[in-house]
Amino acid sequence: MVPLVGGSCPRLCRCDSKLLYCEGLNLTDIPHNLSSATGLSLRENNISELREGHFVGLSQLTWLYLDHNNIEYVEESAFERLRRIKELDLSTNRIENLSNGTFRPLPNLRILDLSYNRLQSLEPDLFHGLRKLTNLHLRYNALKFVPVRIFQDCRSMQFLDLGYNQLQSLARNSFAGLFKLTELHLEHNELVKINLAHFPRLISLRTLYMRNNKATIVVSTLDWTWHFLEKIDFSNNEIEYIEPHVFESMPNLKELMLNSNKLTYVDQRILGSWTSLGSITLSGNAWECGRNVCALAAWLSSFQGQRDSALQCASPDMAQGEDILDAVYAFQLCEDGIEATTQTFTVTRDLARGSIFKGATRTPYDLQDMEGGEVVTNSFTVTAATDDLESTMQIHKVVTGTMALIFSFLIIVLMLYVSWKCFPAGVRQMRQCFSNQRRKQKQKQTMQQMATMSTPEYYVDYKPNHIEGALVIINEYGSCTCQQQASRECEV
Repeated sequence: MVPLVGGSCPRLCRCDSKLLYCEGLNLTDIPHNLSSATGLSLRENNISELREGHFVGLSQLTWLYLDHNNIEYVEESAFERLRRIKELDLSTNRIENLSNGTFRPLPNLRILDLSYNRLQSLEPDLFHGLRKLTNLHLRYNALKFVPVRIFQDCRSMQFLDLGYNQLQSLARNSFAGLFKLTELHLEHNELVKINLAHFPRLISLRTLYMRNNKATIVVSTLDWTWHFLEKIDFSNNEIEYIEPHVFESMPNLKELMLNSNKLTYVDQRILGSWTSLGSITLSGNAWECGRNVCALAAWLSSFQGQRDSALQCASPDMAQGEDILDAVYAFQLCEDGIEATTQTFTVTRDLARGSIFKGATRTPYDLQDMEGGEVVTNSFTVTAATDDLESTMQIHKVVTGTMALIFSFLIIVLMLYVSWKCFPAGVRQMRQCFSNQRRKQKQKQTMQQMATMSTPEYYVDYKPNHIEGALVIINEYGSCTCQQQASRECEV
């Protein structure tokens, strides 16, 4: 035990009135004789277990922080006589299991944090009696399923976080009783299907996070309307199909995230139910730019809210990488008379593995799923377009290239015409400059020719007359005679 100083505050702990902070002291046990304390923080210590009697004399506590320890075992009666506690933090420990009655002595508990532990399952009555609980954190555990009606008594809960677990399926009544729940986190699990029937009577739900799962379809087998649901995140799944009537049960939906899935088209009925949306993300899907994309393109053109700009075609090959709206305009996908051939496909899904098998059939597929002991049947058809746009796209490319060349030529002619009309003085000056240059070149050539023809040919005729000292030089201008002397030069 930590010794007391003055009978009130344990040594090495920090005390603020009736609040005690014994953090980072490598404690292995709980301080005692703290009957007047209303708040106790034992964070970042080395406590490994919580047993009955550890909190004797702490009946006045309203909050207790035990996070960042090495707690592996919590005895069922460890929290006896702590009825006033409103906030309990057991996160970042090594807890693998909690008994049914662990939190039963805490009827006034509002916030419970069990995240970052090693919980693999939850006992059916673990949260029984916690009628004032508003926030429950269970993320980053190893939970594989949620027991039916486990939150039945948590009628005040507003926030529930089950993200970053290993949930593979949900029972229909897993969230029964959560009438005041406003925010639900199920992201980063292994759910293979999204069925809105899993969330019955969540009349106050405003936000639903289900990103980064393995869901391939979104269906709703429950006739219910979520009037307050405003935000849904289905991003980073493997969604290929959405039932047309799914979003009709969310009349006030404002933000929808469907990016990074495998959608190829969106049904016209779905687009018609997106009347209240103010923000949507659809990038990263396998959009098929055939006739089926026309409805989506028309909706995007008239949508006034926020959306991602990178909506690229994944097929056919000629349109791959093109923006949906650009492809519709360039290839006139929605203007010609090509009619889509509609086929009905049977989509059989193994809910445990998420596998898909397709084959042509004339009857819709009946989807059966066992949810909470009930068999739910759902029928749907998938429509696919079989247009072959290869030849049409080739023709459009040739026509587009020809039109570009003609347009470039017309632009050049127009520029010359505008220059001639708007700057006549400049044009005349350019003409005069060109004529002067040509005149100078002609004069230069003429002078060169005349110089070549008039160049005199000089020659010297030397005729010795055997007269000593006399030389006669004759050229075409006359003769010159000079007298040669022995010691003087000849002057001309």
